[in-house]
Amino acid sequence: MQKRVLANLSILIFLFVVVSLPVVAQSNQSKSFDSTPSFEWLIDHCEEGWCGSVEATAFYAMAMKLAGYSNTYGAQAIKQIQLEKKEAEACFPKANCNIKDTAFAMWVLSNYGEDTSGIEDYIKSKLGVGLADNWWLEIITTAENKKCKIGYPSGTGQEEKEVLVDKGTFPECNAGQSETFFDLNDCISSNLVNSNPALELTIDCSTIGQGTVISIIYNSGSSYYLTEQATTAKYKTQLQNACHKKGGACDKDTSAWTNWILKNKNSDISTNLYLLTVHDNLNPVDLSFQYLTTSDTTAKPTYLEELLGLQKLDGSFNKNNVDTAVALLALNVAGSTEAITNAIKYLKSSKKADGSWDGNEKTTALVLYAAFADASITLPPIAGNVGSGDPTKDGFCGDGSCTPDESVYSCFKDCQQQPSEVCVANDICEVDYGETSQNCAADCSCGDGLCDSSEKTTCASDCGESTAKAFCGNNIRESTEECDGSDDAACSPGTVCGSSCICTDSLVKEEGGSGWIFTAIIIIVLLAVGMYITYKYYLPKKKKPTRGYPSGSSFTLPSSSNSPFGEVPGSSQKRYPPGTPTRNATRKSSVEAELERSLKEARKLLGGK
Repeated sequence: MQKRVLANLSILIFLFVVVSLPVVAQSNQSKSFDSTPSFEWLIDHCEEGWCGSVEATAFYAMAMKLAGYSNTYGAQAIKQIQLEKKEAEACFPKANCNIKDTAFAMWVLSNYGEDTSGIEDYIKSKLGVGLADNWWLEIITTAENKKCKIGYPSGTGQEEKEVLVDKGTFPECNAGQSETFFDLNDCISSNLVNSNPALELTIDCSTIGQGTVISIIYNSGSSYYLTEQATTAKYKTQLQNACHKKGGACDKDTSAWTNWILKNKNSDISTNLYLLTVHDNLNPVDLSFQYLTTSDTTAKPTYLEELLGLQKLDGSFNKNNVDTAVALLALNVAGSTEAITNAIKYLKSSKKADGSWDGNEKTTALVLYAAFADASITLPPIAGNVGSGDPTKDGFCGDGSCTPDESVYSCFKDCQQQPSEVCVANDICEVDYGETSQNCAADCSCGDGLCDSSEKTTCASDCGESTAKAFCGNNIRESTEECDGSDDAACSPGTVCGSSCICTDSLVKEEGGSGWIFTAIIIIVLLAVGMYITYKYYLPKKKKPTRGYPSGSSFTLPSSSNSPFGEVPGSSQKRYPPGTPTRNATRKSSVEAELERSLKEARKLLGGK
């Protein structure tokens, strides 16, 4: 019995150790990780703020900005990027202008409140045609023999073509398969769409009136994509047939990063459809960018679900630091707390001893921006006269002061809204010149009868009831949302955008959850049970004196076999069949019973069976 009791006690001790170790390990990990050495590694390898490329330097500057060093290390990096500008074309770097670096320059300069004029125009001028199959117009109406006007740009200016519509069909020109489709590529002007990336069209069916449903459809083989749809008599849109090129050809990586940057800047340039036709649903980078940039609110949850399904048990995506950091950009917007925590834990474990990730400046800067930029760090003073090195003195976004490196776009919290320079009040919504309902309400107000691109999710009277409603998680503040992901300019100082698109006091990004509380309760219960059992059954107790016979005396109870009187009363021995356990053998001691009850309780608390 004593051996069994000791075994049970050993099991209790083992369970206690198993429960305690994760808590101790988690506590040590939380206390031991410090991102300061990683920032210092970057400083050492990015000489005077230059990290070897515009892209890497842009991530470096953004990580420094979010860490509170925008006026020192961040400003130093901004100066390096500005030195790489080719003034004649507003592109980067001046020795070898390319779209991706130019887009990153626009992203970081705009976030620092610097001049970005001309940069978006350069990007637009270099667009390529990524989709060269069938583009169709569909107009759903019951009206008979009505004319719609289609406006489009040409070499000499704006052209207009009248199109006959009869109960939703196009008798004069169609796609050749169904009269309900109007061939935009050939029926207006030969090869119109395929020779013009991001072609802007104005479709005016005012003669038909309200209730008209206007749709744009792209067809490639057996695949059909509904790219635009609105219930309105007049609709202005831009066909999504563009891509961003690298070396003269459409490039998925260049298009993905540039599209994400332009989306954050609320640009009308979009390569979403091209990216959709080439994306791989087993690639976490592709899925992350689709989630971050898509305007299809019905597809967004699917992209997120597929992305979460690719996260490995160690928290990584493809066991790759870049893939994991890019995935974090999407997870942070989605507010997927558990997935964020696991991804950050992986990045903590994959950091090299010198503080870098993969020993690479761009990878390290990207990881710091995506996962650790809001960490509390103290960096050494910067050499020179860029700043004091003290973020509390230099200022940061949210300190209530609009510093020279901040603007309405980069830090609405500190800088009051200023009138948009692109808005010229003339009662005409000039989308070609960048006017939208957000920056030029006088011309592009909701209710003017024109559905412009900025009203697609906010103005049902112009764009119809079929217009997509506000979607929390698309990085664009819409309708009644207080904020949305990175679009948190309306949040007051000291607050951030929460996962429900509401400004909150704080957002836990790294360690979180209440699992440690439950674990602590289990440990306390096990300790209490162990102390109780030890006290009641194993602490030495004073033995009571027993009554015995005088020393030297003996007494032998005669057996029934040799007693002259037969069986002696009270001395009979009950006989059991061979192999039958006796009553004493089947009874459990109170000590064993108490231990087994304790073990059952412990198993229940640990979720065991």
